[in-house]
Amino acid sequence: MTSKDRIKAAIEGKEVDHIPFSPFLAYVWEHFPEEIRSKGQLAFHKEIGADPLWRGAPCPVTAIPPKLETRSFNEDNRAVTETITPVGKLRQAHIHSSEGNTSFLVEHQLKTEEDYKTFLWIEENTKYELRMENVENHFKGTNYQGFSIGMLIPRGKSAFQQMVENYVGTVELIYALEDYPDTVETLWQTMVENDLKALRMVAETESYKYFLTWEDSGTQNYSPKLFEKYIASEIGQWCDMLEANGKAYFQHACGHVKAILKPMKKCGAYGIESIPAPPTGDVTLKEARDIVGSDFCIIGGIEPTDFLNLSIEQLEPYVEQVITDGSGGPFVLANSDSCPPGVTVEKFRLVADIARRRR
Repeated sequence: MTSKDRIKAAIEGKEVDHIPFSPFLAYVWEHFPEEIRSKGQLAFHKEIGADPLWRGAPCPVTAIPPKLETRSFNEDNRAVTETITPVGKLRQAHIHSSEGNTSFLVEHQLKTEEDYKTFLWIEENTKYELRMENVENHFKGTNYQGFSIGMLIPRGKSAFQQMVENYVGTVELIYALEDYPDTVETLWQTMVENDLKALRMVAETESYKYFLTWEDSGTQNYSPKLFEKYIASEIGQWCDMLEANGKAYFQHACGHVKAILKPMKKCGAYGIESIPAPPTGDVTLKEARDIVGSDFCIIGGIEPTDFLNLSIEQLEPYVEQVITDGSGGPFVLANSDSCPPGVTVEKFRLVADIARRRR
C-alpha cells in the first residue's frame, strides 16, 4: 500500500498491510540538523519509513477582514499591536522567549465590554472568499504524497476556543460571561455564524474528505458544561454539514479530554487527533478506546514526554503497548500534538520500524 492508501484505510477502519506511523513534527523539526531540514519533511518521512499525514492542509476559504489600521511597537519588553477601527481600538501584547524561541501572549485584546463591541464590528464586516488555488498549490508540491486532512475554517478554531486562547483568556472570559453575558454571547454567536458561512463554502468543494481545526480541546481551560454549551454546539453544526456532503471532522485535542470524549463523539466528530496520555493528557489510550468504542478514529497515542525521556530500550515495549491499546477501532499511530526538541531521529526510526511489524 502507498502511505496515502494506508492512512486512509486505517482512518476508515479497513485492513492495512501495517499500522501507519504518522509523526507530528511541530517543535522538533526546527531543531533537527540542517542536512535533514534542507531535504524537507517528505524526505524525512521516507528516510525513517513513516507515513506522511499533512494535518491542517490549506483551507479552501479565506477570511477577508475590513480594512483596518494597525500599529506595532515595543513597550518595555513587550511587542504591542494596536488595531484601530471606526468604533474603537484593540490592543494586545506578546513577550518573546529567547530560550524557547517563541512568543507568549500576555495581554489579550478583549478586556472590556467596549472591546467586545469593537471586535463585533470586525466580525460583522468580515467577508469570505473561496480560494482553491491554496489547495491546488498544496497538492502540486511534495504534499501530493501521503494523506491530507484539511483546515476546516479560516479561524482555525471554534469561536469559543478562539476566545479562550487568543482573544480573552480563560479567567477573564468567565468573568465577562457573568458581568455582561448578552454582549459576550452576541459576539460569540456572530463568530459562529461566520464560521458556518465559511464552512458552507468549504463543504461544497472537492478539496478534502476529512477536516480538522486546531481546536486544542481540553478541560484545563473550561468545564465540560461550557464545552457542551459553546463548543460542541458549534462543532455539531459543522459535523452535520460535512456529513451531508460526504465529509467528516476530526477533533484536534491535545490536553485533558477524558470528560469530553463522549460529548465530542455525540456531536458528530469522526475521530480525535493528537490524543495524549498522562501526564500531558488525563486519559490512557486504552481508557479512551473503551470510552469512544470501535467506531471512532484515534490518531496519536505516544505521549510527548515519554517520547523524549524513555530510552531506546524502553521505547520499544512502550510503543508496542500503545498500538495494542489503540486497537479495536480505526487507529493511526503518532506522537501526540507535538514533539519536544531532543527526541532523536533514531527514536522516530524505531517507532516506524515497530509500526511496520504490526497490522
